[in-house]
Amino acid sequence: MTSFDDERIRALLQTELAEVTGEPIGVFEDDALLSDLGLDSLSLIEALLSVREQIIEDLGLSVDDVADPPTLPWLETVGELIAFVRSSVPASVGDE
Repeated sequence: MTSFDDERIRALLQTELAEVTGEPIGVFEDDALLSDLGLDSLSLIEALLSVREQIIEDLGLSVDDVADPPTLPWLETVGELIAFVRSSVPASVGDE
């Protein structure tokens, strides 16, 4: 299976966040506060679901092949969001 590295996850998430907020990709630095980026809860969930679907598709899996994503914790920064997505990549993938 394909390994998902940090940069691939970061790129997917930044692209989705830019799409749902209308902000340029460059504002989504690790220390950027989600609350300062015009990101409401629904937009965040939309972005996360889209990134999850892309990762699953890129791995050649279906949604039925992977467990449900973990509960979304309290996140304040883009870096925390990226770490959350990284930690929720299907366990069978891992770093190779």
